Amino acid sequence: MSFKFLIAANLVLAALFCARIQPAFGHAYPIVVSPADGAALKESPREVRMQFTEGVELAFSRITVKGAKGEVVSQDKLRQLADDTVAIDLKPLTAGNYTVEWQVLSVDTHITEGTLHFTFSPGGK
Repeated sequence: MSFKFLIAANLVLAALFCARIQPAFGHAYPIVVSPADGAALKESPREVRMQFTEGVELAFSRITVKGAKGEVVSQDKLRQLADDTVAIDLKPLTAGNYTVEWQVLSVDTHITEGTLHFTFSPGGK
């Protein structure tokens, strides 16, 4: 075998090895949510805040909060608090069940979406 062939073969093997140990990018999924999924709240939250497993692209992401009858109670624009954290303001809530519908585009270009739920009962009833 020639010296040039050995160098080329080693470079190819090194490139393949390095490609295998690169970190694999995942999708953006919520890791911290406020209010938490399934929460029973005694006080009306002022916002919904979500932190994801990786950064998200604000321009292609959304959070919509709806009441039991489907009325939208989120207001204003989605805000980016950090690369991986977004929030949206809420109108003052009345007692009832609420659904948080979210969709984000992660910085690795994958779209994820889902729903979360919480209940607001003033006075803890």
